[in-house]
Amino acid sequence: MGMEEVERIKTLFKECGIEPTYLEHEPVLTSEDAAKTRGFELKQGIKAIVLTNGNNEWLIVDVPADKKVNIKAVAEKKSWSKGKTRMATPEEVLEKTGCQIGAVPPFGHKESIPIFVDEAIFENQESAFNIGLRTHSVKIKTELMRKVFQEKNATFGIFSS
Repeated sequence: MGMEEVERIKTLFKECGIEPTYLEHEPVLTSEDAAKTRGFELKQGIKAIVLTNGNNEWLIVDVPADKKVNIKAVAEKKSWSKGKTRMATPEEVLEKTGCQIGAVPPFGHKESIPIFVDEAIFENQESAFNIGLRTHSVKIKTELMRKVFQEKNATFGIFSS
C-alpha cells in the first residue's frame, strides 16, 4: 500500500518527460500540515478528493488545498444526484486508490478513476502534493501538471468554493 502508488507516479512523470522534485518528510495528514512541512503556501497544495454517487461510480476531484470541493457542481457536471453524491469514506478511499486519506495523489491510482481538475490549481507557479504515502510528496511547476492531467483525460472546470 502506498509505495506502489509512489512508483506509479514516478513512472508516469518519467513517461511524460517531467522531472519534478521529490520530497520525503514527516508524515502529514492535513493540507495545513503538508504546507508547513514542505515550506509552501497552503494554496499551492493540490488536494485529491474521492467522491462517489452511491452507485459504485467514483471520481477524483483535484482542488487547491485552501479550497473545498463544490460537491453540487461536481454532481451537476457528472449528472449525478446531488443528494447522493458524497465524499468517500477512509475505507473506500483506501480500496479505490490504494492510499490512505492525506496521501492520495491527483492522478495515477491503482484503478482508472475519472479526474476532475479545478482551474484554480493553475493560478500557482508551483504545486505540491502527496504521491501515495503521507511521507512522500512532489514539487512541480504547475504548467507541467496540465500536461499530465491532459494525458490522463481529466475534465477541467470550476469545482471548488
